[in-house]
Amino acid sequence: MKLLKLVIVDDEPILLQGLVKTYNWNEMGFEVAGQAQSGEQAIEVIKKVKPHVVLTDIRMKQVSGLMVMEEIQKTELDPVFIVLSAYRDFNYAQQACDLGAYAYLLKPIEEDKLQETMQGAYQTCMEKLESEERYESWENMIRKDSTSFLQVVVQKYLQNKISYEKMQEVFAILKDVIEEGDRFIAMCVDLDLTYKITDALNYEAARLELIQSLEEMFSERYFFWHFEKAEGCHVFLIKTKENATVREIAQILEQVKREQKSPVTASISKPYKGLDGIRRSYEEAQGLFEPICSSATNENTFSIPVKKEEKAEKQAAKNFVKSAAPNNISEKARMIFDAFSEETMQAEELILRTKLSTVDFLSAMTELEILGYIEPLAGKNYKLK
Repeated sequence: MKLLKLVIVDDEPILLQGLVKTYNWNEMGFEVAGQAQSGEQAIEVIKKVKPHVVLTDIRMKQVSGLMVMEEIQKTELDPVFIVLSAYRDFNYAQQACDLGAYAYLLKPIEEDKLQETMQGAYQTCMEKLESEERYESWENMIRKDSTSFLQVVVQKYLQNKISYEKMQEVFAILKDVIEEGDRFIAMCVDLDLTYKITDALNYEAARLELIQSLEEMFSERYFFWHFEKAEGCHVFLIKTKENATVREIAQILEQVKREQKSPVTASISKPYKGLDGIRRSYEEAQGLFEPICSSATNENTFSIPVKKEEKAEKQAAKNFVKSAAPNNISEKARMIFDAFSEETMQAEELILRTKLSTVDFLSAMTELEILGYIEPLAGKNYKLK
């Protein structure tokens, strides 16, 4: 049995020696590492010895046992306190409990009660020590290889295998990972599945080339994490401070697609702030990617049939009057603006009308949203303002 350090405090010398010598502390898992005959001396001894448990009389002259507890709480030490009293004083007991005392024992001490209390205190201390050792090992692992470790942790967080609170602990240790104003953009990307069917021989090689090209180009510009989902597509989580990064990412995708001459299917989220933004951006990109993936063609466009409009919506479309396209938008954003034939339209129909690639469409829609010309609604609908 590992012996833990015990400090015993009593301002009556005879009672103090009786406590030190009467009981077999080793059998209970403790060694008496220090003793004190006053509250002032107890504070000094505790700070020097750093015991796991302190057994102290509650009523002492000048500095009481409660005052000792209060002083030690101001330090980084966190021993288990067991308080002793010759009186059945509820107020003292209540104050001791409020200060976090583990137990309140009456003098003269019943040996069975003492043994039971010390065994419980020993178990509490051992659990705390084991938890601290695990945390120290975990912290060392984080610091040793923070990049690889964070990649795994972030992936597990997005898979709901690590709690939000645990993620906060990780980022508290690595303080410079998320800074003020940092935003996260998620991108889901893969080759179109039809390519796998039509050219299975070259599919895996082209897929590997796609991911390697993106990693190389992103690493020159951004801090990011990258992992592959169980379903197959690749996810990039990119850290930025600029909303314009969405357009930059779309341009990089277009460049890679032209160089590879392969059908790329991708979705890009808007930028979201902080730790919450990691999950929010991922869920948005994933929500956009699933319908794209299930309906993508070799031209990288949606092929989901447009839903029939209700009569009331058709009438609203007839009455819809649209102002001229603004001058401060890109050519592709203007194409989308001009494609609106009614106030609210679905993304799929806008893509079919503009014949834009998925990447270009998402980039232009983000531009229009940031500038305040459109408003995203539920069900992948967009409203022209």
